[in-house]
Amino acid sequence: MEAEDPLKELRDIHLPDAVAFWPPAPGWWVLLAVILIILALTGRRSFLAMIRRRKLASVLAELDTAFADFEKLAVLESTRNQAGLDFLSTVNRILKRVAQVMYPNANSGLLTGRQWLQFLDSCDNSTDFDTGAGKALGDGIYRRTFDANAEAVYRLARQWVENRYLADVEHAPARGQTA
Repeated sequence: MEAEDPLKELRDIHLPDAVAFWPPAPGWWVLLAVILIILALTGRRSFLAMIRRRKLASVLAELDTAFADFEKLAVLESTRNQAGLDFLSTVNRILKRVAQVMYPNANSGLLTGRQWLQFLDSCDNSTDFDTGAGKALGDGIYRRTFDANAEAVYRLARQWVENRYLADVEHAPARGQTA
């Protein structure tokens, strides 16, 4: 008698089902969450930096306009005095607005004269406002004649504003207020 072939009873080789793409393994979920968090933080930081750059550009444009207006009107001797006084007033207004935004607890909007100049100097540990070119800003609104160096005041104010926004970028998140 012929022996029956035991291999005939075996089934054919079956391949396993293909691995499904969805749902991914838990490790992929964790990786996706980490990537999303990094993208969100990077996007937020970029957005806040863009806002700070726009604020700075806006304030610097105001200073540029004030100085250009002064230069345009200062050509004539008859309008030079008033143009200079208007220029000092505008620069003071811009600096006070930036100071109120950058230092909301300092009550800088209430400061006048020498206290105002000392506050501006204290922000950069300098004496450029109290004893330098910026001295005209302390009593500029009370003057009858303009005898300050407008270009030096302009450069000093511009540098002070730039320093505030650079310090803001390095040390603090955006404040959500506009300058």
